Amino acid sequence: MLLSQSTLESVHRYCHHNRRLLERSSSAGCVHCGATFAPSEIRDWERDEAMTDGPATTARCPQCGDHAVLPSAAPIALAPATLAALQSYWFSGR
Repeated sequence: MLLSQSTLESVHRYCHHNRRLLERSSSAGCVHCGATFAPSEIRDWERDEAMTDGPATTARCPQCGDHAVLPSAAPIALAPATLAALQSYWFSGR
């Protein structure tokens, strides 16, 4: 699957502060390890470094622990080819 550079860069923002989107999602995928899972499987959340209080809002993958979880409510398909393209762009040294 070919994704434009602007898509590869813009979609990554949905991997951060994504708790609300995940609450509206039927599935999620990890950009780092490629796993797909139900949002209910997410157990670990992290807080933005700038926040000193309030809830943690960024999901960590239940498979690899990375904070690269993409909600299905984001405006891109969670197809394996999409996750692979994002993984290659963000984690394989651009």
